[in-house]
Amino acid sequence: MRKLVALGLGVTLAVAGASPALAQKAKLAPFAANPVADAAYVKAVGNPAFGGARTVAIPQFTVEFVDVSDGLSAKEEKRQDYVRVDYRLQGLDAASRQQLTDRLYAAWVQGLQARGLTVLGPRQLASTATWGKLAPKLKPTPAAVERDSGLNQIFSVEGAGFAMPAGARTPEGAASKNIDTGAAVASKVGGRMGGMFGMARGLMKMGGGLKDFGSAWDQAAAVGPLSRETGAAVMTVRLVVGLRDTDMASRGFGLFRTAGSYDGKPRLVIQADGTEVTLAPPGDGRNLARLQLTHDLVFAEDLMKGRIALANNTGTTVGNTLAKANFAARAIGGGSATISQVHHFDVRTDPAAVEAAIGRNLQSLQQALLGRIGS
Repeated sequence: MRKLVALGLGVTLAVAGASPALAQKAKLAPFAANPVADAAYVKAVGNPAFGGARTVAIPQFTVEFVDVSDGLSAKEEKRQDYVRVDYRLQGLDAASRQQLTDRLYAAWVQGLQARGLTVLGPRQLASTATWGKLAPKLKPTPAAVERDSGLNQIFSVEGAGFAMPAGARTPEGAASKNIDTGAAVASKVGGRMGGMFGMARGLMKMGGGLKDFGSAWDQAAAVGPLSRETGAAVMTVRLVVGLRDTDMASRGFGLFRTAGSYDGKPRLVIQADGTEVTLAPPGDGRNLARLQLTHDLVFAEDLMKGRIALANNTGTTVGNTLAKANFAARAIGGGSATISQVHHFDVRTDPAAVEAAIGRNLQSLQQALLGRIGS
C-alpha cells in the first residue's frame, strides 16, 4: 500500500529536472480590438513624438508570424516543467503573409498621412547614402527567426531586407527545428544529459544572438545619419503574432494521461516580446523612444478549436514511454521520481479566417500605437 501511495503522490507532484525548451515572458490579456481600450496595454519608454517633423522615414516595417510555439509563459513553465507542449501552425502561406504585411504597412502609412505627414518607406530610403551602406548587411525576407517563445517567420514590407530584431536569433541546429535528439530523449528520463542538452542549447542561442547582433547595432547607429540626410523623424515598426495556451494542462496523474489530453486550448496573440515602435525625432538619433506592449493580447477569435491533431513522432513517443516507465519504477521502489513529457500538436488553421483575424487585430493595435505618438 505504501508503494501505491508513493506512486499516486509522485504522479501528482512530479517535476522534471530538464529545463523547458521555450518560454514566454508577458502576462495574458484579452484583446478588445478597440484602440481606446487597448491603448492601456501600450507602454511608452521615453517621449514618442515626431519632434515637429513633417516627414517620417520608416526603414524597417516587419511582421512576424508564429510557426512553432509552446504557448506557456516563463512562470507557467516553472509550474508545469514536467511537460512541454509544442504547437506547429499550418495554413497561411508565404504569399498571403507578404500581402498581409504590405496591407498593414499601407494602413500604417495612411494613419501617418492623416496627420499631415509625408512618409518615406523602405523603397524610397534604399536610394539614400546612409541606408545604401547598411543594405549589404541586411537579410532577405521571408526568413525564419527564433525567439524564446518559439519559431517565427519574419516578413518585411515590400520584401525589403531586415536587420535581426532585438530578442530574436537565426535558428540553428536540431533544437531550433524541434527535432528530438538523443540528448533530448535522455532529458525526459531524468538523466544528466538533460542538463547538458539545456546548456548546449543555451550556448547555441548565445552564439546565434552574438552573430545577429551586428546588423541590429548597425541599424541603430544609422538612425542619426539617416535623420540628418532626410531631415525626417526615423521610425521602425515591428509586429509579432504569437500563440499562447489559455488552459494550462493539469499535472495530476500524468502516468495515466493520454498524449492528446495535453492540448491547452491555444489562441493567437499579439505578442509583447518583439512588438514595438521606435521613434527618433530629427537630429542625431539620441532621443530614441519606444512603444511596447505590457501583455500578450489574446485574439477574441478562437481559430484553432477542432483543428488540433497530435503529431508526436517515433522519437517523442519512445522518450515519453521511457519517462513513464522510469517514473513508475522509481515511485514503486520508494525513490524520488519525475515524469517528464514532450508532446507536439499540428494545427491546421483556416487560412482565410486567420488572415482576416490577424489583419483586423493588428490594424486595431496600430491605431492604438499611433494614438500614443505626440506631434
